[in-house]
Amino acid sequence: MLAIESDGNLLRIHYRSYRLGLLLLAIPPALFYELGGRLLAGGLDAGERIGLAIGVLLPIAGAYLLIEFSRFSFSRDARLFRWQWRNLVKRSAGEVPFERIARVGRQAIDASDSSGRQHLYRLVVELDDGRVIPLSRGFSGLHDRKLAQIGEQVRAHLGHITVP
Repeated sequence: MLAIESDGNLLRIHYRSYRLGLLLLAIPPALFYELGGRLLAGGLDAGERIGLAIGVLLPIAGAYLLIEFSRFSFSRDARLFRWQWRNLVKRSAGEVPFERIARVGRQAIDASDSSGRQHLYRLVVELDDGRVIPLSRGFSGLHDRKLAQIGEQVRAHLGHITVP
């Protein structure tokens, strides 16, 4: 979910991705409810133990990849770009003066499936040293128009930054 708000001086962008990750986190307890008694009693054979381990670890890994929260703000008064990002186990935060921002725009990758070629996007801020600060870790084809709109709003807010 993307959200943007502005009060003239401060432009804020929020990104939250957690619904599918929370759904995945419901799988391991369900597996333990179903198989936990047999596991404790030693009644699972090797194949069932391997299946249980995979059934627990894969949803946890998926939740790790899918659950994330990020917040960007562009302050005209302070002339600072600030960001905070976190997921289940990691955090990142920082601030950069506007003068170090080289580009704000969408970063794209090509993805192919049976229906043909598709572009996936994410919004990024590129700094003058080449470092890229993404709005989200993942790429999406669902928010293309909204990302373009947010990129335009950021460009208009900052003035000197180009958005390709």
